[in-house]
Amino acid sequence: MVNLTVFNVIKFLSMLSILAITWRFWGSGLTATILLILPYLVVYLLANKNTYSTSLKTICRALAGFFVSILALGLLFGISPDPQAGIGVVFGVCLQYGVIFISEAIIGMAMYEKSR
Repeated sequence: MVNLTVFNVIKFLSMLSILAITWRFWGSGLTATILLILPYLVVYLLANKNTYSTSLKTICRALAGFFVSILALGLLFGISPDPQAGIGVVFGVCLQYGVIFISEAIIGMAMYEKSR
């Protein structure tokens, strides 16, 4: 029986994105590949039962996970092999880091207000 909870779907999408990005950009070098797959690793590590305990955490982290996975499709199929493609790749990765940071900041501010 498959347990399709939100964090299991996010884990699956992030693992699929890690494999696809690694397959596509492996020729760019080890450092570039690590920088490209790091947002998916962060999303994968945040996708567990304890971090999805409240509805606010679930909504914010699920939206961030889905958005990062959609940006992975943009990195895989939207980048053409020309010299300016590096700018698009870096912009896409920065967007992914921004989405993760903003969702965690929203969660942090909400949890800080509750703890006061």
